[in-house]
This record gives sequence, structure tokens and C-alpha cells, in this order.
Amino acid sequence: MPKLVFEIGTEEMPAGAIGSAIEQLRASVEGLLAERHLPAAAVTAFGTPRRLVVVADGVPAHQPDITRDVKGPSVQAAFGLDGAPTGAAIGFARKQGVPVESLARIETPQGTYVQATVVDKGKPATEALAAPLGAAVTSLTFPKLMRWGSGGIRYVRPIRWLLALVGTEVCPVQVAGITAGRLSRGHRYLAPDEFEVADADALLPLLRQRFVMLDPAERRAAIRAQAEVLAAEVSGRVPWDEELLDENVFLVEWPTALRGAIEERFLTLPRPVLVTAMKKHQRFFPVEGADGALLPCFISVRNGGSEHLDTVRAGNERVLAARFADAAFFHADDQKQPLVRFIDNLDRLLFQEKLGTLAEKRRRLQVLAGPLADAAGMSGADRERALQAASLCKADLTTRMVIELPALQGIIGREYALAAGDDPAVAHAIAEHYMPRSSGDAIPPSAVGRLLAVADRMDTLAGYAGIGIMPSGSSDPFGLRRAAQGVVQILAGEPAMPGLSEMAILAADAYHRVNGLTFDVDALCTALRGLFEQRITGTLLERGLRHDLVAAALSGGPSNTTIVYCAVHRAEMLQQLCGRPDFVATVQTAARVANILRSADAAPRAGVAEKPRTVERAVAMLETEARQVHAGDLAEPTEVALYEAAFNAIPRVAHAAAAYDFEKLYGILGELSAPVAALFDAVLVMAEEPAVRRNRLALLAFVDGLFKTLADFTKVVTA
Repeated sequence: MPKLVFEIGTEEMPAGAIGSAIEQLRASVEGLLAERHLPAAAVTAFGTPRRLVVVADGVPAHQPDITRDVKGPSVQAAFGLDGAPTGAAIGFARKQGVPVESLARIETPQGTYVQATVVDKGKPATEALAAPLGAAVTSLTFPKLMRWGSGGIRYVRPIRWLLALVGTEVCPVQVAGITAGRLSRGHRYLAPDEFEVADADALLPLLRQRFVMLDPAERRAAIRAQAEVLAAEVSGRVPWDEELLDENVFLVEWPTALRGAIEERFLTLPRPVLVTAMKKHQRFFPVEGADGALLPCFISVRNGGSEHLDTVRAGNERVLAARFADAAFFHADDQKQPLVRFIDNLDRLLFQEKLGTLAEKRRRLQVLAGPLADAAGMSGADRERALQAASLCKADLTTRMVIELPALQGIIGREYALAAGDDPAVAHAIAEHYMPRSSGDAIPPSAVGRLLAVADRMDTLAGYAGIGIMPSGSSDPFGLRRAAQGVVQILAGEPAMPGLSEMAILAADAYHRVNGLTFDVDALCTALRGLFEQRITGTLLERGLRHDLVAAALSGGPSNTTIVYCAVHRAEMLQQLCGRPDFVATVQTAARVANILRSADAAPRAGVAEKPRTVERAVAMLETEARQVHAGDLAEPTEVALYEAAFNAIPRVAHAAAAYDFEKLYGILGELSAPVAALFDAVLVMAEEPAVRRNRLALLAFVDGLFKTLADFTKVVTA
């Protein structure tokens, strides 16, 4: 079978847009081939700054004929009393392209109908794929689009050529006024002329001859190998930044690494300044020695061959020296005053139009840090460090260095705080409070840094939710989902931190005290609960947990997700427990209790859905549930036995819940299965006597509350 190759040639695309487009194109072409009954043995896609290419191996040259049956009018409508076809039968047959004599009769539950057997003749692959491939091109999504020419198409960059071949045949795809042919182009500078491709197998070898390394994985490996050789020549190594490596991979078609020199005088600048200037401005890689210190050189990647490398190197060195000179000036100018003095300028920076300035945000963080530290049980020294860090963490936003290199926010604050002789723990917390910057980033390593990171994000989330701004669909211009994700990532490992609702209320109070704003706390907590539940669910699913177990862990009651550590570890324990032989029986018992309450319109209790601050409080909460049952009115032995078993379980359940010992809690709840089953076998819960029925439902609600301490087992799929 022939091969399909389809190339979209464009002006240089942004590096960040190419990776996603490659996968979109691969998935789209794989799907449309299957839909057109032209399935491929394998579909792969590649991309460079100038082109996207998809290759499908083993594509049939021709679609198969497809036979299908089409139901027509009823026999009574299709044929007269004399058996002659009516206009309905003749029209139906003509529409389907078959002789009226070929119509068959079929029996259906609605009666007898006529049926036409239609054969859809297959088309050549080149004809069948032309329109779908054009649609695949225009369906690709990119972060930003542009218009060009008079056609009105919006695309990442202007399309300059299309090549589409099935074997040796051209597939006439049309996009933006361009019709695909068999012409392609090589590297823009090393082989710019058009060249003809005779068949689909020839494109990739011909591109390579013309200095186009089409496979991103090959370019990545080439950059790594070349850079490591260059670094080793000066007894150094490259501290690889995968994000920067990805960017370089998609900036070039033919990578050639080169090593340039850095003036020794610039190495006195803090390492983050040097590395950020190399990365953000020039996409250069630093080189470090065996001791981790930066060496006076860098590695850059050229889009081309080895000709005139000295000229390229000199240009790179000249531009980088200018960047470093600017950085050195800003650093020296900033160092004329301690970090604390920059706080005075925060009132010139707006945080949000309705939420005030960054000076007001700083004061809110100071208000919020104390109660959070107390709730988390921080020592007096760490509490004081948290307050100091809250005071200083935004100060560097007004430094000239951060204004020049915004990526250094927090990082340069740490450097300036250390230079001023501040407590190192405070200095490191200033940098850490921006962590994690993305879902894959590490969380702050210090307790003070974690507390400040959570406080900063909760302040942002409470403020935006308080004024009614929340993410909608794919729109999240203020990064609120990212902020919530950061909170979840941190709190998943923090058993001592307070619940989300408690922190949201504290943050709302800080807005009232600092800005004079009063938020609807109930509406605010409801909005944030939904956002956080989405983030917790996503985090757990990414860890490979079953969706139903995640739902069970998060659905025990309205406050179940307020302590993230509790919610996350409860779900993870359910994942472990589900493999036990007794798990299904426990689930069925708990679900049966909950379902009876639901069918009886009895409101089930939420149980100890989050960790109480003391075991005594947990006991009190569960005993309140138990008091809804009139124990003296329980007459049947199985009623009494279940009540006693449940009541005696209270202190053990409380201790296990307070300690987050969900495995032990599961074992305690499992002991209730036998008395619950005995009750159902012996009595009718929905008794005719109203008082008896109410008391038995109250007993089941008490038991349901105990089960929901672990999960809402009605969400668990056991079949």
C-alpha cells in the first residue's frame, strides 16, 4: 500500500506553538483516514519552524465499496392494491439510485417496510482525502493567530506551500488559495530553492539532503550531544533546562551548537541574573563547572551549518555582553538601598482595579500570615519569619532588575535580602512563595515558603471570587486555575494547614480590614469550593486514581474537600483498599444504607468530613449524630446491636479520622457490615408506625454519617 505524506509550509512559526500543532495534526489525520475507510498502519507527524508534516504508512490507494441498507416507506404506501409501485416507491428508489424492482421488504416492530440496498462506490484516496486534509489544516488551534492576504483566513503564520502525495499521485488539497502539489522547499538559507518530490517515500530523505532535520526528537538529541561535547572541552557541563531546550528545538531546522565567551567581570552578578538573561533574551545555555559555579562561557544553537561560526559567535557575545552590562547597572543601582526600602514604591503598582494596589496586597498578606501560622501550629520563630517574609515578598517588584527581567521576581528579592543581611529563611521564602509556577514545578521546600505561597494565592483567589471574577470555560485571563492548582499541590502534603474554607474566610476578612471591602462569604466559599474540587480531582486523576474512587472521596459531604491533605489521602487510600476481598461487601453495605435514606427523603449526615482540631471535637460531632436516635425506643435485638456497635465505634472512628489513618478507619467501618446486614434481614426499616420508621431512619443516618467519614460509597462502581 502507498504512503501518504502531507506538508504544510509556512513562514517561521513561534516555537511554543509547534509542539501542540504536531500532535493535533497527527490525531486529526489519523481520525479522518479512519472515517474515510482509508485506515493507515501508522501515522506520525513532525514539525520545524517552517513546516508541519504528517506521514501515514500503508494507506489504501482506493476506498472500498460500502454496502448499506436504507429503510423506505411502508409497503402500504409503496405499492397499490394491484401490487404496482406507487410514486412513493418510485421516488425512493430514484433517490437511492436503485431500480424500483430491487426494493426488498423488511419486517419491523412498526410494520412492513421497503428497503433499498445501496452500494457507495469508493473513491481514489487522492480524491477522498483532498477536502478533509484541507479542513484538518484550518482546524489546528494556536495560541495566537494572524491574517494575511485577501482571503480572510486566520492562521498562526502565512501558508506558503502545500505538498500532498499518496504514493506518486498528488492529492489536490486547497487551503488559503493554495493548491497542494509535489513541490517543497529546503532550509531557508542553506537550500532555499523549490524541489520536486516524485513520490511520498522521497520527501523525508530529500529534506534531509537540503538541511532539514524534520524529527524534533532528532534535533533535541543533536543539540544535547553537540552542547555536551562543547561543554566538556572546557571541563564543564550544561545544566539542562528542558523548557529552554524545547524552545531551541523548535527554533531551528538544522541545529549547530557553538560556544561563546562571557567576560569574567560579569560573573560577579548573581547566578539567577546571568542565567535568566541568557535564557529569556537570547535562548542561550549556561555552562557550569564540577563545583556548580558558572563558567565564563555559554552555548547557543544556530539554525544552519558550520560556515562563518566565528562571525555568529562574535555577534552572540556582543549582544549578550550588552544584556549583562544592563543587568550589572540595574543590580548596582538597586543595591544602593536595602530591599525593605522598595516597599515604599508598592503603592504605585496596581494589583487589580477593584482590589487595590500591591501595597495593600502586602498588608493583607501580613494580616493573613499570622492566623495561618497559628492554625498550622508554627513555632514562634517561624511565625515571626512568616510575618517578615509577608512584609518583604513583593518589594522586589519595584526594583529595576525585576522591571527589566520580570522572571526574576522573588528570586532577586531573595538575593537582595541575603545581601542586606536578612534572615536566610525569610530570604528564601521570598523566592519560594512564587512556587510552584506550573503544575509540574516543585513546591516550596521550607515551611515558611509554603505558608506564604498559600497565603499569596488564597488572597488572589478570595479577591477575584469576592468581586465575581472566576474562570469561565477555557478563559482564565488572571490565572486563577493555576493559583488554585498551586494551593492544592502544596496542601496535599500539609496535614497541619487549615481547611480551604477557613483560609478563604480569613482572606476575605483581610480584604475587609485592609481595603474596607465586604464580600459575600457564602458565595465566595461556594465559588472557590467548585474551583478547588476541579483541581483536586484533576490532580488525583493525573496520579492514576480511579474516577469513581475520587468522586467517592470528595462527595462525602459539603466540607470534604476543605482540608486538601484529608481529601487527597482519603482518595489514595480508597485506591489501595479497592483491591481487598472485603471491599465490595463494605461498599454495598454502606451504599444500601445511603440509598434507603435517599429513597425515604431522609437527609443523610456528612460525618466527620474533615479533620477536627481535637479528638474530643470529633467525638462530640459523632455523638451529636447518635443523639438523633431514641435509643430507649429500639425494641428489636438487631436495632439495639447495630446502635451499640455504631456508638462504641465513635471514639475509634474519631481517633482514626483525626490522625488521617484511613486504613484503620476502613477496618472499623467494616465491623459495621454484619450488624447492618442483620438489621435489614430482621426488620422492615420503612415500618408502618411513623415513630418506629423515623427512629430506624435516624439510626441509619447515624451509621451513614460514620461511613461518610471515609467516603460516599454510593459513588463507587463495583460491577
